[in-house]
Amino acid sequence: MNFLDKVRRNHGIEHATVHVLSEADANLSVIGRADGGGFSIIGDVEPEALADAAQEALRRMKGGQGDLAVHPRCGTQLVTLGTFTALAAFLALGRRPRLARLPDAIIATTLAAFIAQPAGLALQRYITTSPKVEGARFVGVTRKNFAGMEFWHVDIAWNE
Repeated sequence: MNFLDKVRRNHGIEHATVHVLSEADANLSVIGRADGGGFSIIGDVEPEALADAAQEALRRMKGGQGDLAVHPRCGTQLVTLGTFTALAAFLALGRRPRLARLPDAIIATTLAAFIAQPAGLALQRYITTSPKVEGARFVGVTRKNFAGMEFWHVDIAWNE
């Protein structure tokens, strides 16, 4: 398995883990970032709860709940929203923006924002995440520190 496949699959496990954590805490506020060795979680989460959630997420995904790989608050959603609305504004305003074109820009960016939500979910489903977790194994949770910021890394190993 190549590096990008690992990142996509770990990204899916990250989302599934956040889904599981959110079931216990509806107000959960975390930031996640997948990499080739697993994923990092920044936020107020106990390492034991994170370990339990990651293992439960893997169990559910292996049991057929691949939809857990997609999360509505993923950064892919924000990037899609920003790209679509910026493009809509650029097209509506043209090369020489005028105040008279502002209503067109508002309508165009609102429509773009409306379209961005399902488009971002589709991008996650088919490009930035993968529900394929066969061969994934939870290894553990380790404390990391980068530039004075502490966070947790969930280590995932892949049988190849």
